Amino acid sequence: MTSHALIIFSIVVVILYLGQSLIIPLMFATILWLLMRKIRSLFYIIGLRDKWFPKWLKTILSTTILFSTVWVIGLIFEKNIQELVRYYDVYNKNLTAIMKDFDQISHYKIEDLTRSFNSNDLISKYFTSALSSLQTIISNVVIVLIYMLFIIMEESSFKFKVKALFPERAAYDERIEVIRRIEKAITNYLGIKSLIAMVSATICYLIFALMGLNAPFFWALLIFMFSFIPFFGVLISSFLPAIFAIVQYGSYSESLIILFSTGSIQFFAGNIVEPRVMGNTMNVSPIVVILSLGFWGFIWGLPGMFLSVPITVIMVIIFSKFKATRGIAILLSERGEIEH
Repeated sequence: MTSHALIIFSIVVVILYLGQSLIIPLMFATILWLLMRKIRSLFYIIGLRDKWFPKWLKTILSTTILFSTVWVIGLIFEKNIQELVRYYDVYNKNLTAIMKDFDQISHYKIEDLTRSFNSNDLISKYFTSALSSLQTIISNVVIVLIYMLFIIMEESSFKFKVKALFPERAAYDERIEVIRRIEKAITNYLGIKSLIAMVSATICYLIFALMGLNAPFFWALLIFMFSFIPFFGVLISSFLPAIFAIVQYGSYSESLIILFSTGSIQFFAGNIVEPRVMGNTMNVSPIVVILSLGFWGFIWGLPGMFLSVPITVIMVIIFSKFKATRGIAILLSERGEIEH
Protein backbone atom coordinates (compact mmCIF):
# COMPACT_ATOMS: atom_id res chain seq x y z
CA MET A 1 0.00 0.00 0.00
CA THR A 2 2.83 2.39 0.95
CA SER A 3 4.78 1.55 -2.20
CA HIS A 4 1.70 2.25 -4.34
CA ALA A 5 1.23 5.62 -2.62
CA LEU A 6 4.88 6.52 -3.24
CA ILE A 7 4.62 5.54 -6.89
CA ILE A 8 1.45 7.62 -7.35
CA PHE A 9 3.04 10.57 -5.52
CA SER A 10 6.16 10.36 -7.72
CA ILE A 11 4.06 10.28 -10.88
CA VAL A 12 2.05 13.31 -9.73
CA VAL A 13 5.25 15.25 -8.95
CA VAL A 14 6.69 14.46 -12.37
CA ILE A 15 3.45 15.53 -14.09
CA LEU A 16 3.36 18.77 -12.07
CA TYR A 17 6.98 19.52 -12.96
CA LEU A 18 6.76 18.68 -16.65
CA GLY A 19 3.37 20.35 -17.09
CA GLN A 20 4.15 23.55 -15.21
CA SER A 21 4.04 25.73 -18.35
CA LEU A 22 0.38 24.74 -18.76
CA ILE A 23 -0.72 24.25 -15.14
CA ILE A 24 0.71 27.44 -13.58
CA PRO A 25 -1.01 29.91 -15.97
CA LEU A 26 -4.23 27.91 -15.60
CA MET A 27 -4.09 28.18 -11.80
CA PHE A 28 -3.43 31.92 -11.89
CA ALA A 29 -6.27 32.28 -14.41
CA THR A 30 -8.56 30.39 -12.01
CA ILE A 31 -7.58 32.75 -9.18
CA LEU A 32 -8.33 35.78 -11.39
CA TRP A 33 -11.67 34.19 -12.30
CA LEU A 34 -12.50 33.81 -8.60
CA LEU A 35 -11.58 37.46 -8.06
CA MET A 36 -13.87 38.39 -10.96
CA ARG A 37 -16.71 36.47 -9.30
CA LYS A 38 -16.00 38.32 -6.05
CA ILE A 39 -16.20 41.66 -7.84
CA ARG A 40 -19.40 40.54 -9.55
CA SER A 41 -20.94 39.61 -6.19
CA LEU A 42 -20.49 43.21 -5.05
CA PHE A 43 -23.12 44.28 -7.59
CA TYR A 44 -25.65 42.06 -5.80
CA ILE A 45 -24.63 43.50 -2.44
CA ILE A 46 -25.41 47.04 -3.61
CA GLY A 47 -28.81 45.87 -4.90
CA LEU A 48 -28.26 45.43 -8.65
CA ARG A 49 -30.35 42.31 -9.32
CA ASP A 50 -30.36 40.29 -12.53
CA LYS A 51 -33.80 41.62 -13.46
CA TRP A 52 -32.47 45.13 -14.05
CA PHE A 53 -28.77 44.38 -14.49
CA PRO A 54 -28.26 40.98 -16.22
CA LYS A 55 -25.64 38.58 -14.94
CA TRP A 56 -23.77 38.57 -18.26
CA LEU A 57 -23.46 42.37 -18.05
CA LYS A 58 -22.12 42.09 -14.49
CA THR A 59 -19.58 39.54 -15.74
CA ILE A 60 -18.43 41.80 -18.57
CA LEU A 61 -18.14 44.81 -16.27
CA SER A 62 -16.31 42.83 -13.55
CA THR A 63 -13.90 41.38 -16.12
CA THR A 64 -13.31 44.85 -17.58
CA ILE A 65 -12.52 46.24 -14.13
CA LEU A 66 -10.07 43.40 -13.47
CA PHE A 67 -8.39 43.66 -16.89
CA SER A 68 -8.18 47.46 -16.64
CA THR A 69 -6.51 47.20 -13.24
CA VAL A 70 -3.91 44.79 -14.62
CA TRP A 71 -3.36 47.06 -17.65
CA VAL A 72 -2.90 50.22 -15.56
CA ILE A 73 -0.49 48.45 -13.22
CA GLY A 74 1.43 47.21 -16.27
CA LEU A 75 1.72 50.74 -17.70
CA ILE A 76 2.98 52.21 -14.42
CA PHE A 77 5.32 49.25 -14.01
CA GLU A 78 6.78 49.82 -17.48
CA LYS A 79 7.26 53.53 -16.76
CA ASN A 80 9.16 52.70 -13.58
CA ILE A 81 11.42 50.28 -15.44
CA GLN A 82 12.24 53.02 -17.94
CA GLU A 83 13.13 55.30 -15.03
CA LEU A 84 15.54 52.70 -13.68
CA VAL A 85 17.19 52.35 -17.10
CA ARG A 86 17.51 56.13 -17.43
CA TYR A 87 19.77 56.33 -14.37
CA TYR A 88 22.00 53.50 -15.53
CA ASP A 89 25.18 55.64 -15.54
CA VAL A 90 24.54 56.85 -11.98
CA TYR A 91 24.20 53.28 -10.72
CA ASN A 92 27.38 52.31 -12.54
CA LYS A 93 29.32 55.21 -10.98
CA ASN A 94 28.03 54.51 -7.46
CA LEU A 95 28.72 50.79 -7.74
CA THR A 96 32.30 51.56 -8.74
CA ALA A 97 32.66 53.82 -5.69
CA ILE A 98 31.24 51.08 -3.44
CA MET A 99 33.74 48.61 -4.84
CA LYS A 100 36.56 51.04 -4.02
CA ASP A 101 35.26 51.32 -0.47
CA PHE A 102 35.26 47.56 -0.32
CA ASP A 103 38.91 47.63 -1.43
CA GLN A 104 39.84 49.92 1.46
CA ILE A 105 38.32 47.76 4.18
CA SER A 106 39.37 44.35 2.85
CA HIS A 107 42.48 42.55 1.70
CA TYR A 108 40.90 41.74 -1.64
CA LYS A 109 42.20 44.42 -4.01
CA ILE A 110 39.95 46.17 -6.46
CA GLU A 111 42.39 45.35 -9.23
CA ASP A 112 41.89 41.64 -8.56
CA LEU A 113 38.15 42.12 -8.45
CA THR A 114 38.01 43.90 -11.78
CA ARG A 115 39.85 41.05 -13.45
CA SER A 116 36.76 38.91 -12.87
CA PHE A 117 34.27 41.59 -13.88
CA ASN A 118 33.76 45.31 -14.02
CA SER A 119 30.78 47.23 -12.63
CA ASN A 120 29.57 48.17 -16.08
CA ASP A 121 29.42 44.53 -17.19
CA LEU A 122 27.77 43.55 -13.91
CA ILE A 123 24.96 46.10 -14.23
CA SER A 124 24.51 45.30 -17.92
CA LYS A 125 24.19 41.63 -17.09
CA TYR A 126 21.54 42.17 -14.43
CA PHE A 127 19.62 44.75 -16.44
CA THR A 128 19.53 42.39 -19.41
CA SER A 129 18.41 39.54 -17.17
CA ALA A 130 15.73 41.74 -15.56
CA LEU A 131 14.35 42.91 -18.91
CA SER A 132 14.27 39.32 -20.17
CA SER A 133 12.35 38.28 -17.06
CA LEU A 134 9.90 41.14 -17.57
CA GLN A 135 9.22 40.01 -21.13
CA THR A 136 8.52 36.52 -19.82
CA ILE A 137 6.17 37.90 -17.15
CA ILE A 138 4.28 40.00 -19.72
CA SER A 139 3.85 37.04 -22.07
CA ASN A 140 2.65 34.87 -19.17
CA VAL A 141 0.14 37.54 -18.11
CA VAL A 142 -1.34 37.51 -21.62
CA ILE A 143 -1.64 33.71 -21.50
CA VAL A 144 -3.27 33.89 -18.04
CA LEU A 145 -5.84 36.45 -19.25
CA ILE A 146 -6.66 34.29 -22.29
CA TYR A 147 -7.16 31.25 -20.03
CA MET A 148 -9.37 33.33 -17.78
CA LEU A 149 -11.61 34.31 -20.71
CA PHE A 150 -12.09 30.65 -21.61
CA ILE A 151 -12.92 29.80 -17.98
CA ILE A 152 -15.54 32.57 -17.98
CA MET A 153 -17.07 31.15 -21.15
CA GLU A 154 -17.21 27.70 -19.52
CA GLU A 155 -18.74 29.05 -16.31
CA SER A 156 -22.36 28.88 -17.46
CA SER A 157 -22.14 25.17 -18.32
CA PHE A 158 -20.10 24.12 -15.28
CA LYS A 159 -23.04 23.16 -13.05
CA PHE A 160 -24.59 21.11 -15.85
CA LYS A 161 -21.36 19.12 -16.17
CA VAL A 162 -21.22 18.51 -12.41
CA LYS A 163 -24.87 17.42 -12.57
CA ALA A 164 -24.05 14.99 -15.37
CA LEU A 165 -21.13 13.56 -13.39
CA PHE A 166 -23.17 13.24 -10.18
CA PRO A 167 -26.83 12.72 -11.17
CA GLU A 168 -27.92 11.90 -7.61
CA ARG A 169 -29.10 15.00 -5.77
CA ALA A 170 -27.14 14.34 -2.57
CA ALA A 171 -23.86 13.73 -4.41
CA TYR A 172 -24.41 16.80 -6.60
CA ASP A 173 -25.15 19.06 -3.60
CA GLU A 174 -22.09 17.75 -1.77
CA ARG A 175 -19.76 18.50 -4.72
CA ILE A 176 -21.22 21.96 -5.23
CA GLU A 177 -20.80 22.66 -1.51
CA VAL A 178 -17.11 21.66 -1.69
CA ILE A 179 -16.60 23.98 -4.66
CA ARG A 180 -18.33 26.83 -2.81
CA ARG A 181 -16.18 26.27 0.27
CA ILE A 182 -13.03 26.35 -1.84
CA GLU A 183 -14.17 29.53 -3.57
CA LYS A 184 -15.07 31.20 -0.28
CA ALA A 185 -11.80 30.22 1.42
CA ILE A 186 -9.61 31.35 -1.50
CA THR A 187 -11.45 34.62 -2.16
CA ASN A 188 -11.50 35.50 1.56
CA TYR A 189 -7.80 34.75 1.84
CA LEU A 190 -6.92 36.73 -1.29
CA GLY A 191 -9.23 39.60 -0.36
CA ILE A 192 -7.90 40.05 3.18
CA LYS A 193 -4.30 39.42 2.15
CA SER A 194 -4.56 41.87 -0.78
CA LEU A 195 -6.05 44.60 1.41
CA ILE A 196 -3.34 44.30 4.07
CA ALA A 197 -0.60 44.03 1.43
CA MET A 198 -1.98 47.07 -0.40
CA VAL A 199 -1.94 49.19 2.76
CA SER A 200 1.63 48.08 3.55
CA ALA A 201 2.80 48.70 -0.02
CA THR A 202 1.16 52.15 -0.08
CA ILE A 203 2.92 53.21 3.14
CA CYS A 204 6.22 51.88 1.78
CA TYR A 205 5.60 53.74 -1.50
CA LEU A 206 5.22 57.02 0.43
CA ILE A 207 8.50 56.32 2.25
CA PHE A 208 10.29 55.56 -1.02
CA ALA A 209 8.88 58.69 -2.67
CA LEU A 210 9.83 60.93 0.28
CA MET A 211 13.37 59.53 0.26
CA GLY A 212 13.66 60.01 -3.50
CA LEU A 213 14.18 56.34 -4.32
CA ASN A 214 13.95 55.81 -8.06
CA ALA A 215 10.89 53.91 -9.36
CA PRO A 216 9.03 53.86 -6.02
CA PHE A 217 5.98 52.17 -7.55
CA PHE A 218 8.16 49.31 -8.79
CA TRP A 219 9.48 48.58 -5.29
CA ALA A 220 6.05 49.04 -3.70
CA LEU A 221 4.60 46.58 -6.23
CA LEU A 222 7.31 44.07 -5.32
CA ILE A 223 6.37 44.47 -1.65
CA PHE A 224 2.72 43.86 -2.53
CA MET A 225 3.51 40.77 -4.61
CA PHE A 226 6.00 39.22 -2.18
CA SER A 227 3.50 39.64 0.67
CA PHE A 228 1.80 36.52 -0.73
CA ILE A 229 4.92 34.44 -0.10
CA PRO A 230 4.78 33.27 3.54
CA PHE A 231 7.63 34.22 5.89
CA PHE A 232 10.41 34.73 3.32
CA GLY A 233 8.49 37.23 1.17
CA VAL A 234 8.92 39.95 3.80
CA LEU A 235 12.68 39.42 3.91
CA ILE A 236 13.06 39.48 0.13
CA SER A 237 10.89 42.56 -0.43
CA SER A 238 12.63 44.46 2.41
CA PHE A 239 16.19 43.72 1.30
CA LEU A 240 15.75 44.33 -2.45
CA PRO A 241 14.92 48.08 -2.25
CA ALA A 242 17.49 48.48 0.55
CA ILE A 243 20.23 46.95 -1.60
CA PHE A 244 19.16 49.06 -4.57
CA ALA A 245 19.33 52.19 -2.36
CA ILE A 246 23.04 51.52 -1.82
CA VAL A 247 23.60 51.52 -5.58
CA GLN A 248 21.44 54.61 -6.15
CA TYR A 249 22.73 56.79 -3.30
CA GLY A 250 26.23 55.38 -3.05
CA SER A 251 25.93 55.27 0.76
CA TYR A 252 24.49 53.03 3.45
CA SER A 253 22.45 55.36 5.68
CA GLU A 254 19.46 55.62 3.31
CA SER A 255 19.61 51.87 2.76
CA LEU A 256 19.39 51.18 6.49
CA ILE A 257 16.43 53.57 6.87
CA ILE A 258 14.59 51.82 4.03
CA LEU A 259 15.42 48.36 5.38
CA PHE A 260 14.27 49.20 8.91
CA SER A 261 11.08 51.06 7.90
CA THR A 262 9.85 48.58 5.27
CA GLY A 263 10.78 45.60 7.44
CA SER A 264 8.96 47.06 10.46
CA ILE A 265 5.83 47.88 8.45
CA GLN A 266 5.63 44.41 6.93
CA PHE A 267 6.40 42.69 10.22
CA PHE A 268 3.60 44.63 11.93
CA ALA A 269 1.18 43.90 9.06
CA GLY A 270 2.06 40.22 8.76
CA ASN A 271 2.44 39.25 12.42
CA ILE A 272 0.03 41.54 14.26
CA VAL A 273 -2.66 42.86 11.91
CA GLU A 274 -3.04 39.86 9.59
CA PRO A 275 -3.59 37.14 12.26
CA ARG A 276 -6.27 39.28 13.93
CA VAL A 277 -8.09 40.05 10.68
CA MET A 278 -7.53 36.69 8.98
CA GLY A 279 -8.62 34.62 11.97
CA ASN A 280 -9.14 30.98 10.97
CA THR A 281 -9.70 31.73 7.28
CA MET A 282 -6.84 29.53 6.08
CA ASN A 283 -7.00 26.78 8.75
CA VAL A 284 -3.52 25.58 7.80
CA SER A 285 -0.75 24.68 10.24
CA PRO A 286 2.26 27.07 10.13
CA ILE A 287 4.70 24.16 9.75
CA VAL A 288 2.58 22.89 6.84
CA VAL A 289 2.77 26.36 5.26
CA ILE A 290 6.59 26.23 5.44
CA LEU A 291 6.73 22.69 4.03
CA SER A 292 4.24 23.62 1.31
CA LEU A 293 6.30 26.69 0.45
CA GLY A 294 9.41 24.57 0.08
CA PHE A 295 7.69 21.83 -1.93
CA TRP A 296 5.88 24.05 -4.42
CA GLY A 297 8.90 26.35 -4.65
CA PHE A 298 11.03 23.33 -5.53
CA ILE A 299 8.54 22.09 -8.14
CA TRP A 300 7.48 25.42 -9.72
CA GLY A 301 9.96 28.01 -8.47
CA LEU A 302 8.69 31.50 -7.59
CA PRO A 303 5.14 30.95 -8.98
CA GLY A 304 4.88 27.87 -6.78
CA MET A 305 5.71 29.99 -3.73
CA PHE A 306 2.88 32.38 -4.58
CA LEU A 307 0.45 29.48 -5.07
CA SER A 308 1.55 27.39 -2.09
CA VAL A 309 -1.00 28.69 0.42
CA PRO A 310 -4.08 28.58 -1.90
CA ILE A 311 -3.14 25.05 -3.00
CA THR A 312 -2.76 23.89 0.61
CA VAL A 313 -6.12 25.43 1.60
CA ILE A 314 -7.79 23.60 -1.31
CA MET A 315 -6.14 20.33 -0.26
CA VAL A 316 -7.44 20.66 3.32
CA ILE A 317 -11.00 21.26 2.10
CA ILE A 318 -10.98 18.41 -0.44
CA PHE A 319 -9.29 15.90 1.90
CA SER A 320 -11.80 16.69 4.66
CA LYS A 321 -14.68 15.45 2.46
CA PHE A 322 -13.44 11.86 2.12
CA LYS A 323 -13.10 9.35 4.92
CA ALA A 324 -9.84 7.91 3.57
CA THR A 325 -8.09 11.31 3.52
CA ARG A 326 -9.77 13.03 6.48
CA GLY A 327 -6.80 12.21 8.71
CA ILE A 328 -4.49 14.03 6.30
CA ALA A 329 -6.78 17.07 6.40
CA ILE A 330 -6.64 17.06 10.21
CA LEU A 331 -2.82 16.95 10.14
CA LEU A 332 -2.68 19.81 7.61
CA SER A 333 -5.16 21.97 9.55
CA GLU A 334 -4.15 24.52 12.17
CA ARG A 335 -5.92 23.07 15.23
CA GLY A 336 -7.22 19.75 13.92
CA GLU A 337 -10.69 21.23 13.36
CA ILE A 338 -12.19 20.54 9.93
CA GLU A 339 -15.66 20.69 8.44
CA HIS A 340 -17.15 17.41 7.33
